Amino acid sequence: MLSGHEHLYERLKPQKGINYFILGNSAQLRPNDLRPSANMAKGFDTDQCFMLVEVAGDQFYFQTISRRGDTVDSGVIQ
Repeated sequence: MLSGHEHLYERLKPQKGINYFILGNSAQLRPNDLRPSANMAKGFDTDQCFMLVEVAGDQFYFQTISRRGDTVDSGVIQ
């Protein structure tokens, strides 16, 4: 599931086989607004970023990149 609105990036641990991504810091940024939890796999809220996604067969590739060009998060989901 891909979602926006929150002003940060967050990838949650899979819940009942569903992967959740929140990518809302592409526009307005609210630095240090992230609230870590046991369900969070990765979070980023100190700069703007965007996500590249590719679906190839039954694989979902993702890479989240900061405005400065640093990889914030990446992986492959089967």
